[in-house]
Amino acid sequence: MTAPHPTYATPPSVLAKITSLPDLSMSDIKALWKSLFGDGTPTHNRQFLERRIAYRLQEIEFRKVDRNTLDRNKRRIQ
Repeated sequence: MTAPHPTYATPPSVLAKITSLPDLSMSDIKALWKSLFGDGTPTHNRQFLERRIAYRLQEIEFRKVDRNTLDRNKRRIQ
């Protein structure tokens, strides 16, 4: 019998950040982008920026959850 795979759900704090993105001003979106990616926004398309920020927030959170899996996957890719 194999062990069940863990189920990952977006933590409430990250979910709150993601759901608040549409309420942020464009200058706040650009500032958040800069803090997450370290450079200026590549476009002024708000929908793109919000989606990419949401993805990045989840990426950061899930990296904390299981670093060993990420490391193992990196070794498989190389």
